[in-house]
Amino acid sequence: MAESQHSASDSVPNSHCSSCGAPYGEGITGWPRTCQVCGAVAYRNPLPVAVALQPVYDTKGTALVVITRTIAPARGGISLPGGYIDDREDWRQAVIRELREETGIDAAGRDVRLADAMSSPDGHLLLFGLLPERPAEGLPPSTATDETAGWTLLRRPEELAFPLHTLAARAWFEGRYI
Repeated sequence: MAESQHSASDSVPNSHCSSCGAPYGEGITGWPRTCQVCGAVAYRNPLPVAVALQPVYDTKGTALVVITRTIAPARGGISLPGGYIDDREDWRQAVIRELREETGIDAAGRDVRLADAMSSPDGHLLLFGLLPERPAEGLPPSTATDETAGWTLLRRPEELAFPLHTLAARAWFEGRYI
């Protein structure tokens, strides 16, 4: 393309989808952004991830809340509730937002404490926020969301969809996040 044929948006950072190259279009300024052509979701800084460790108890004992994913990556896998921290969002608020979005469970940011921080081989930083244990009977019913088939309880350590989720769940069950 000749220099004079470049549009003004060609030189604007973050104006095009990083997956397919399509322009986001006029008025698309916030984050995250969804490409209208390929559907890819872009985040301002997709490296930090907030993950919720929500312990619950009932007559069968103590467990962690987990979700079944309906989106890539790991579609169909079991994982802890979590996702990218939004642009300028506090990590504690991201933990409770992701928990609410993926399970319907409400929590308070002041109750979240850092249980662990781990880096994945692909460069993602995962911040695991531990919430206070609560009774399972007080939780909302498990229902499907935009990203999950609903929530369930993990009663013992097992292989989860993401290796670092597996490590964090195992550490919690072993009492290392007291």
